[in-house]
Amino acid sequence: MLTAFSLKDFKSFREATLPLGSLTVLIGANAAGKSNAIEALRLLSWLAQGQKLASIQYAVNSADRVVRGRLEDLCHRGATRFALGCHTDDRVWNRLEMQITVRDGELHITGEQVDAVGDNLPLYTMDRPSQNLSTDAGVAYNNFARGGNKPHVTVSDQMAVFVQLESAARFEAGHKKAQETIPAVAKRLQTTLSNILFLDPVPARMREYSFTSDKRLLGDGTNLSSVLHRLWGRDAESTSEPFAGQRQAILDFIKSLPEQDISGLSFLDGPRGEVMVQLQETFGGQPRAYDASLLSDGTLRVLAIAAAMLSAPEGSLVVIEEIDNGVHPSRARHLLDSIRLIAERRGLRVLLSTHNPALLDALPDAAVPDVVFCYRDPDSGASKLVKMNSIPDVPELLVQGPLGHLMTSGALERFVKTHKGSEDRKQKAKAWLESLRVGMPIKTPV
Repeated sequence: MLTAFSLKDFKSFREATLPLGSLTVLIGANAAGKSNAIEALRLLSWLAQGQKLASIQYAVNSADRVVRGRLEDLCHRGATRFALGCHTDDRVWNRLEMQITVRDGELHITGEQVDAVGDNLPLYTMDRPSQNLSTDAGVAYNNFARGGNKPHVTVSDQMAVFVQLESAARFEAGHKKAQETIPAVAKRLQTTLSNILFLDPVPARMREYSFTSDKRLLGDGTNLSSVLHRLWGRDAESTSEPFAGQRQAILDFIKSLPEQDISGLSFLDGPRGEVMVQLQETFGGQPRAYDASLLSDGTLRVLAIAAAMLSAPEGSLVVIEEIDNGVHPSRARHLLDSIRLIAERRGLRVLLSTHNPALLDALPDAAVPDVVFCYRDPDSGASKLVKMNSIPDVPELLVQGPLGHLMTSGALERFVKTHKGSEDRKQKAKAWLESLRVGMPIKTPV
């Protein structure tokens, strides 16, 4: 499971780490850099799927682009390379670092390493990056033998190294521990990163039929009906698990919608194995069914969030940008409670981004320490990330009002940028007292 994500010299960021808790809320003003941080995470996840850097230009320009802008825009001002990395909760081999360089209008991985925090010897490291027009790079790997030069394998610098080390056959026959350990670690990394779901629902795409064979929700929610169909199950299975619990969880999510009394779901069948979800609504004792083509944007977004939380692989990360879109302020707390409950039950990590004060005010007290504030450094202009419980003297800030008010009034940003921590103030006071002592004439005893 991911515990943190790091980036260096990527777009507006000079260097930053995004810690990930069971429910992490990323906040900040427009253009502060929130989307850039999520784009960097998306790029790392995309590489974990075995994608090649050579094809990113098409991904940049397509509707399903991984990152926005030109290749030259990926690096921080004046830089020609950037770095991505992550930490996991594995006991060993729990840190990945990757460096990507823009060279002659192309991207190349020029450094990648997996190691453990506090361990000097990595599991593997790219120590021979490609040169000129070549894409072949050399990677030294740990053969778990003392001393000597470490053996090497040749890899392509167009793909993440760890996706190329999933076979024991890549390593020398005599290095049994390397053959067992490195592919296992590589596969865990690949699974952890590629399973990240980036949910950015597009209601217009969710109003169509989708095939029942689809198991995983797509990021834009296109196959929402088929995923809900799989989660809801047949009526004959409604009292057995997991369908009974999943049905109740979906209905609990729908309670985030105002002015609706939804009693259940049903599905329209298409001629080729397609389905379209219907909501069963009751008003004044009169039941009515509304299919996806008639549902509001807000209703479809809430259904997509429910489907994402219930269908994502256990232990994975779900990323939801601008979660407040289409959600009524009066239902924000209920939606957050539903997300937190499912995340804890299924062992998920959830990263939300928002700048909606109503949603921030609805955050449970237990979630406030995991809020991450994104802002621009007043001197360099670089984006920075700071976790709420890492802000010096943060109780002084929180007693001034709810989090949503603190952000919209600018109090949070002013406090982060200008407040001097107690330790800093203590040192300045000490220096001031010392200056007084040095400048004071010493009286000679009579």
